[in-house]
Amino acid sequence: MFTPLRAWRRTAAVGVLLASVGMPAFAQTPFVPYFGKNEVRYDSFKWQIYTTDHFDIYYYPETEQHLERIAGYAESAYQKLSSELKHDLAFKIPLLIFKTQAEFQQQNVIPGAVSEGVAAFAEPSRNRMLLPVDEPPDQLYRLITHELTHIFEFDIIPRSLVRRNVPLWVDEGLADYMAGVWRPLDLMTVRDATIADIIPKMSKFEGYGQFTNPRLVYNLGHAAFEFIEARWGKEGIRQYLFSLRKSVIGGGDAAFEEALRVTADEFDQQFEKYMKDRFKPFRDKERPTDYGRDLAPERGETRFTAVLSVEPSPSGDLLAAVAGNRKEGELDVILISTKDRQVVRNLTPGFSKDIGYEYIAVPGARWNTVPWLAWAPPGDRLAYFVRTEKQRSLILQNVVTGKVDRRYYLDSVDVPESPEFSKDGTKVYFSALRNAVGDIFELDLESGDIRNLTTDAFADYAPSLSPDGSFLVYLARISGNDKLFRLDLSSGQKTQLTFGTHDEAAAQFIDASTLVFPSTGVDPAAPIDAEVVRNGQIFNLWTLDLKGGGLKQYTDALTSNVSPVVITEADGTRVAFVTYYKGEYGVHTLTFKEPIATATSADFGAPGPIIDFQAPLTHTLIPANNRVKGRFEKMFLDGRPPINLGVTSGGDVFGGTAVSFSDVLGDQNFTFFAASVQQYRTLAFSYTNLSRRLQYSVQGFSQTQFFYGLVPGFYDPAFTYLLDRDDAIATRSINGGSVFAIYPFNRYTRLEMSAGLSYFNDAFRNQGLQDFSQQYQQQQFGATIFNNGTAVPLTVALTHETTVFREYGPLSGNTFRLAYSVAPKIGNSLSRQTLDGDVRYYQRIASNGVAAFRFRGFRSTGDTPDYFFYGGNSELRGYNFLEFVGNRGFFANAELRFPLIEAALTPIGVIGGIRG
Repeated sequence: MFTPLRAWRRTAAVGVLLASVGMPAFAQTPFVPYFGKNEVRYDSFKWQIYTTDHFDIYYYPETEQHLERIAGYAESAYQKLSSELKHDLAFKIPLLIFKTQAEFQQQNVIPGAVSEGVAAFAEPSRNRMLLPVDEPPDQLYRLITHELTHIFEFDIIPRSLVRRNVPLWVDEGLADYMAGVWRPLDLMTVRDATIADIIPKMSKFEGYGQFTNPRLVYNLGHAAFEFIEARWGKEGIRQYLFSLRKSVIGGGDAAFEEALRVTADEFDQQFEKYMKDRFKPFRDKERPTDYGRDLAPERGETRFTAVLSVEPSPSGDLLAAVAGNRKEGELDVILISTKDRQVVRNLTPGFSKDIGYEYIAVPGARWNTVPWLAWAPPGDRLAYFVRTEKQRSLILQNVVTGKVDRRYYLDSVDVPESPEFSKDGTKVYFSALRNAVGDIFELDLESGDIRNLTTDAFADYAPSLSPDGSFLVYLARISGNDKLFRLDLSSGQKTQLTFGTHDEAAAQFIDASTLVFPSTGVDPAAPIDAEVVRNGQIFNLWTLDLKGGGLKQYTDALTSNVSPVVITEADGTRVAFVTYYKGEYGVHTLTFKEPIATATSADFGAPGPIIDFQAPLTHTLIPANNRVKGRFEKMFLDGRPPINLGVTSGGDVFGGTAVSFSDVLGDQNFTFFAASVQQYRTLAFSYTNLSRRLQYSVQGFSQTQFFYGLVPGFYDPAFTYLLDRDDAIATRSINGGSVFAIYPFNRYTRLEMSAGLSYFNDAFRNQGLQDFSQQYQQQQFGATIFNNGTAVPLTVALTHETTVFREYGPLSGNTFRLAYSVAPKIGNSLSRQTLDGDVRYYQRIASNGVAAFRFRGFRSTGDTPDYFFYGGNSELRGYNFLEFVGNRGFFANAELRFPLIEAALTPIGVIGGIRG
């Protein structure tokens, strides 16, 4: 999906690396006050290019088995979009495919732009599409159509020419509209927004609005384009896009009037009426309050917001839940009392990094239609998946002590999800990917061995174990729908349990012969309007009798009811499930009595041949269209060069820019970097290779920095009272070249190495003072203190960064950089040894307060020791900029930072983040 990040992010990231290369020994850090976490390239991809009529497909050997169908999907999507928009592209689209989400996250086109919440993205500067191929075939085709729509949008409305932004609902809504299918959970959000009467004025809707669900902007945009089609036809959509082009490029506001012959207000009014008419048949359906009391924590009274997935303890008195924590901005695993909805314990307090992982993993597009947690049979441990480095790990956490008992790093499978314990607690079943195909796996907790249980061509998810432990029920996506299957664990035999052209979600056992599960199916015996079916797709709770095939429907929801779990209590059983209403998730329970509707599995279909998804066009690979990508093939400018401007605490203006050229993968980069403080400049030209875990750069540079030489020993102390700071400005010029390499051990720690050849020239700007200074230093020390000559520095540094940042700066965590540099004596070269350490620690206080601590120490020895200069800005507040200079020393900071103004409405807009 399209991300608002632009290619300049990449230029800025390389600029940080180059600044480090050019200034390995200096304490002055006006542009980069933190060291940064690592973007680790865990894999070395051997890229090849396959060319079709409209695409250059970049792939590597591990994705070659998917190449033919990807080419067919891409060309099918192009023909659809070109036909409907009556528009052709004058270039071949670079399409970069990755085997899995974990490998997709290693892309270098926009480093750091991909998290688990980003399924794919297209970027506007060079019209590249990037995506993993690990979704089921029909969903992968729609994902390609979605991203390709963005490429058409970028061509119709060039982003380099716009005077104001294209609304996000237009970009994402058109992409979802062109994909052509509503997912049940997406349709749920617009139905909910309509009935709750919270549809925004689309002509004024910017960004994500005030909605907590980020998918809602996509879905409202999707609905808006369906409205345009219904009212003005497909030609209306095309006319609107080209009128919007004039509006955002030329600055006009008449896109609705020119294309649709209505004013913006009339469009908003007609769209709202269309939505209310469309969803009118659903107004009287069940709300969550119809099911009784909400078991989710009281909103506003705890730090926990949305409860997304639940799992009951074996005793039934507790619900383990994955919930959003508004204080940390992360997901937590909490225990909720089923008696009074109180939060009994947060099993994952603080930030995830403090527990040893990056974040709690979520099941991608399946979201909460599949389980996230599992209780061990004795009720003492909880299982869930987390992200650790490239792959996920299974966590087994003791719910009594809160300690993590075991971690299993699952590097032989990709994106595991939905754990389920065996009856004796010695195994865990789960779903995962191998070779980009989803299957059900078994993990032996004693040996760590993993076994594939399904091994088929379909996407299999969400295993649930029968009470006697003899078989699993799971989801498989076949013919474009999710259906329930049974897997006999002894024989491996698979049996389809549900049928039809609707979707099921994960099932749970009520007893040995009864399943409860969400389904978008409707009573097959009741007449129903086709438009109601199209606008419904509502997950309701059904049961299935495994012996007789009988089906019963127990809810008739307005939105959807998902993630059902069975709570066993002394007086019977009830089913808890996750609800959604007015944009908020809740947890409600139901005791099944009389069903709303009854049917049998046979009423929806019968076993037969399974026909998997086929795109409109197929493609046969042509060997002549394939080639190995050259290292420097297709280099281009990385967007507009960034311009940085600022003022130091001493009143000096600083600024900088970088011009960067990269290949289509972002792996190879050439950059020219320029920066200045006052009239002193730094120029650097470099080549950087990011294609492997060991990343390196070769650089030539010319750098002049200044500092204030008001230090005893530099000149006769008699001059002290005759000089001010500006008189004592000294400069350090360095010209030369270096090789710089980074090896990340993990996301937080890396080894930095550099070697170079540099010519140093240190001098006072005032020539008279320089002459007196040199004479005085020779008389006092027998040598000059300033460095003048050639050095061959070799540096090694260990850098660590776990800091959690907010928009106002660091909030929690620590960072350090420990460096050792030696310049050996070679002929007349300058020789020295330098130790440099910088350690920082941030302790969160309440929500946004921070106790910040820093220690910086350095020591340089040898014939020509190095000098450090610091003071002012982010290094030592309360002192003048670069006030201190010397070859050994230290300083320590302790600061209490607290918010003065979180947000304030002013005549120029909302301002905030003002801290003391």
